[in-house]
Amino acid sequence: MKTVAAIKLYFLTADEGGQSIIPKDNFSVPIVFEEDKELKHGLWSARIEFHITPNMERETTADLYLLFHDNEEAPNHLIKSGMKFELMTNRVIAKGFIETIRIGK
Repeated sequence: MKTVAAIKLYFLTADEGGQSIIPKDNFSVPIVFEEDKELKHGLWSARIEFHITPNMERETTADLYLLFHDNEEAPNHLIKSGMKFELMTNRVIAKGFIETIRIGK
């Protein structure tokens, strides 16, 4: 079973160290959870599926889950209400907050 989080997401501007272009479609990207900044559980990729495209303030809501959620080593336990996280490329491109979770198929 996969753990799916409903999230709030903010895309950093280029001035904040992010990027000037905001994704408009669903995407996958490495994620770093606030409780695992040292990556003790490894670096995993998350799938981001927008509820709506980001607004002019670079904010949106989306669903998030780990790409390889069915792997026994996947840190699904880090997907929990209240958890903060960062989405990364070669830099932090977005910061988010998990609002709620549900179990998917």
